[in-house]
Amino acid sequence: MLKLNSKGDDVRTLQENLLRLGYKPGAVDGHFGDKTEDAVIQFQEAEGLYADGIVGPRTLALMEEALLELTLELQSPGVDSVTASPQRLPFVRVPADTYRDGYDRFFLRADVAEAYLRIRERVSEAGGKLTSSGARRLLTARVSPSRSATSFHYTGRALDLHVGSGMENPGRDPFVIASDGDRYWRVYARAPGGEKMEIDAVTYRSRQRSRKITGQFLDLTGLFETEGFARIRARKSFFSGGTWLGAEWWHFQYEKGLQPEVSTFGGELLRVYAEETLRSTPPWQYRNRVFKVNWW
Repeated sequence: MLKLNSKGDDVRTLQENLLRLGYKPGAVDGHFGDKTEDAVIQFQEAEGLYADGIVGPRTLALMEEALLELTLELQSPGVDSVTASPQRLPFVRVPADTYRDGYDRFFLRADVAEAYLRIRERVSEAGGKLTSSGARRLLTARVSPSRSATSFHYTGRALDLHVGSGMENPGRDPFVIASDGDRYWRVYARAPGGEKMEIDAVTYRSRQRSRKITGQFLDLTGLFETEGFARIRARKSFFSGGTWLGAEWWHFQYEKGLQPEVSTFGGELLRVYAEETLRSTPPWQYRNRVFKVNWW
């Protein structure tokens, strides 16, 4: 059992694992301090556990499951999604720019991958980065208060920029985040070949107040929108002291081709998986959800 003021190699491993999962335990130094405790609490809240900041058997087991899921999501597109067919599109591995503990690749549905690569080419030409905290989610992934069973990630239509590459230090982060009204954000990519801009930047620590940042940027949100990607709102709790994980500025989902009140979650799952693969999985229970009715 690890808790506040614990020390040693086990704590160091815990801190490394929290970083891999996108949390912020502070320095990886083998000392279980306040920042590590906060990161453990955030992980517990996300998994629906009693959030006491103590790493006991249940917390450790779920963390190991989360790490295994992450490894599988990054390594393999799934056995029945390697080859395209008239009914299905394959998952395609695409590159990302590494930043801190982020990833250098992830999987998207083939048509979504093509759109993403066009954006990446534009950002790279301007000298910017596109980071990653992952994209494809396993059909068997655990569902929790922070992980929707109807996420676009299951369908290969969504990606997450690295959660630590923006909203931390807008003077040097790859991305600068500005409020765009109604709990939406506008994401700007720092790029020497971009336009000179002055941005009212928001950070995790200063959620209601902004500071002006001047530099060369690309309107990354605009680039994503041009290719058919949509952003999502921050959770209301983010603005009232809730966990930083509610910011959601990093999430973009490909909505091109979906018909409001017609397209279904199940139909999109069948574009990348065989029905026999889907039947016993949690997402398949929600296959009749309809786009813009009861699905996003």
